[in-house]
Amino acid sequence: MCKNKKEYRIGIEKLNNEGYLMKVIEYNSANDIVVEFQDEWKETKRTCWNSFIKGKVKNPHKNRNNLVNYNKQGCMMKIVEYIDANNIIVEFQDEWKYKLHTAWKCFKNGESRNPYHPSIYEVGIIGSKYQITDINGKLLKEYDTWKGMLCRCYDKKSKERHPTYKDVTCCDEWLLYENFYEWLHEQENFDKWVNLYLSALDKDILIKGNKIYSPETCFLVPENINSLFTKRQNHRGNCPIGVCYDKNKNKYGAQCNNHNGKIQHLGYYDTPEEAFQAYKVYKENLIKQIAQEEYDKGNITKKCYDAMMNYEVEITD
Repeated sequence: MCKNKKEYRIGIEKLNNEGYLMKVIEYNSANDIVVEFQDEWKETKRTCWNSFIKGKVKNPHKNRNNLVNYNKQGCMMKIVEYIDANNIIVEFQDEWKYKLHTAWKCFKNGESRNPYHPSIYEVGIIGSKYQITDINGKLLKEYDTWKGMLCRCYDKKSKERHPTYKDVTCCDEWLLYENFYEWLHEQENFDKWVNLYLSALDKDILIKGNKIYSPETCFLVPENINSLFTKRQNHRGNCPIGVCYDKNKNKYGAQCNNHNGKIQHLGYYDTPEEAFQAYKVYKENLIKQIAQEEYDKGNITKKCYDAMMNYEVEITD
């Protein structure tokens, strides 16, 4: 059974035109309601429904402490300290309870931004602890890497361009930039990684086929290692990885990028399985070679090195 107006409207909350939150606590008729202001005084006032809805019910207490408003991000904020028009502290009414120094005008116009609002691809939270740019205004590598990871996970256009990221996602912990930033700086090869011209965050070495970016699954690596584990299927058709069919020879060719920008041809074989075996031997040896070179330079951790040395190329890759 539907509630009548009296039952439905009791408890409804509304900001008045001064920015004070009020709540209907008694509804007798459209011309006779009682509202209670949700501040420290809990002042009640008898008014009409139309005035309540239009925010025209004035609070007899003009103290701006505890005033509530919504910013342009849709976040509720409350003044917890009013010093003067240019110096107020607002607290955002969410799980983070972040307190921001701002001005009355910014609060009133909804221009006070909440750094803990999920603003990056609607899921990523920048937070307040760490900068995202250097002193010259250039994006930090930490932030650029974090945002790129979220793009691969949550940007629809990016997923359309790169179908291999269709089901890839990110752990909840890393949706907050602060957590990702701290994880980066805890990595023993961070100083090397951050100063490399080309470097990457790799999720595929430790767990083959991994679809989740997380502290437990990722390594910081040079770009040349990251590209070692990139799988390209455009030209191989239904053949195993590293194998393509040559109609002229009626043979299966095996080939692999030699990591110097050139394709290394590994011969032709009667069956795709034989061709794959040639590719497997070459690729696994190449991975071990690169692992040793980069570990000796200090560019990868021992855990990453061990994972690469034990990595097996499979026909189902």
